[in-house]
Amino acid sequence: MVEGRVFSAATGAPLKKAAVWLEAFSPTRGVNGTPTVSGPAATTDANGHFLLDGVEPGSYLLSAQRTGYLDQGYGARTPQIVGPPLKLSAGDRLTDVTFKLTPQSLVYGKVTDEDGDPVPNAQVEVLHSSYAGGRRQLANTATVNSQDDGSFVVGNLSPGRYYVSATLRTADQQGPPVRKTARESYVTTYFSNTADPAAAVPVEIAAGAEVRGIEVRLRKSRVFHIRGRVVNTANGTPAGRIFLHLVPRGETVVPQTDVGISSGNDGRFELEGVLPGAYTLETAESLMIAMVDSQSEIPRAAPSLVGRVLVNVTDSDVEDLTMPVGEGATVTGTVTGASYPKDRPVVTLRRPEAGSTLSGSAQVTSDGAFQLRHLVPGVYALDMTLPKGSYVKSVRFAGREVTNENIDLSSGAGGTMEIVVSKTGGTVWGTVRDGTGDPARGATVQLWPADGEGAKAVKSDEGGEFQFNGLPPGDYRVAAWEDLDDDLAGYPPFRALFADQAAKVKSSDGGHEKVEVKLIPRESVAVQAQKLK
Repeated sequence: MVEGRVFSAATGAPLKKAAVWLEAFSPTRGVNGTPTVSGPAATTDANGHFLLDGVEPGSYLLSAQRTGYLDQGYGARTPQIVGPPLKLSAGDRLTDVTFKLTPQSLVYGKVTDEDGDPVPNAQVEVLHSSYAGGRRQLANTATVNSQDDGSFVVGNLSPGRYYVSATLRTADQQGPPVRKTARESYVTTYFSNTADPAAAVPVEIAAGAEVRGIEVRLRKSRVFHIRGRVVNTANGTPAGRIFLHLVPRGETVVPQTDVGISSGNDGRFELEGVLPGAYTLETAESLMIAMVDSQSEIPRAAPSLVGRVLVNVTDSDVEDLTMPVGEGATVTGTVTGASYPKDRPVVTLRRPEAGSTLSGSAQVTSDGAFQLRHLVPGVYALDMTLPKGSYVKSVRFAGREVTNENIDLSSGAGGTMEIVVSKTGGTVWGTVRDGTGDPARGATVQLWPADGEGAKAVKSDEGGEFQFNGLPPGDYRVAAWEDLDDDLAGYPPFRALFADQAAKVKSSDGGHEKVEVKLIPRESVAVQAQKLK
């Protein structure tokens, strides 16, 4: 049984209609997992009281939420983060549990034009720093539209540092349409008054705060269009109804959103309002088509067409661009070294750069074969789902050893891949301890190769213990953080800031190595994270 009350952290008043629930603890929850309500749930009464009865013995996460407030994990030091796990045994009675929910933060502002007049129906985004593909991005937290008087309000924000942008869609802008000549147009503008996301001024938001006076004055800039035709390279004919994405490339800071357009029946397409810069124009349907199991019996009227082309927009429109598309490369392969009567592994080739949607996946057949089709020319990283305790021992592609390398399909040609799996992966386990030497529950623990960047992450359990399975032989580093954001956990430059605090361990084939890891407190995380802004 679990019993307690929920209060407002701002007023101290009890909160009615707050939801409180238990979910089974998973070491990947809050690292790369997703929330799963798997245990009892309750709603508070007028006194903020709740009761969760009939709880089966086990390890759980306890959380609470209410409209107008931020979700809170029991035992977590900040909102919007799962708390440390609880161990409940038969007959346990956990009473006097107290939640203090933090009111949501709000941002009030206005979108104006160059004369200070209000701009209605502008798309306003509140963004936060994220890290993907080895570089910083601005990821969307919330989106609203400005009202008739240009005003906007964005709620349900947790404490932190944010960036605010406003975009006026081309259809809502005044003036002649973009056709053969370049003109000025309103472009995405970041607070305060810059079209460059790298120069955006951050807005610091405290817990439960109401931040006012955020004015985004839309800027005009010379913009251009990209016009062209999608052509099937197999026969030189136009390819219609192909969805395209225009993705910025080579930038330090990249907005996570991009521009999309579908070609017409005659293959022609036009992208309007494009700022000068370097871009990649690529097909977006390749992701959906390639994700279909290559052995699928789903019929198709015609082969999928995929492609990409580099585009540079300088001081003029891009006219008559040819976007070549074709069936793409095919990679066939085999997986040996293990049998999979159930839960057959999935082989994935994905583009490592940020912003790209291009990838392909296929499930391995019962005899160990797989086939990946419709792959756009480029360089891919190999991912593979494996049973517990297994690891990829070796990879050969086109007759060459590429175990620790990316797969190069830049020529557009496919090839044969041979993957050898070992079922005797090493295990590294241990305990995370805080500054007083006590076990640290719910810490984010990461393990990565001493000479590599790819990391695995888990949460420590109710005893502060963690375990990594299926490790190839080699030297590794292990570190543990308190309250670490998931995107920072996957960013190698962040880990490098703590290299001297990571424990060292060597894994062997079939070995079981134990290591003690000291918890890196959230204050240190916050200080170092600011260096990445």
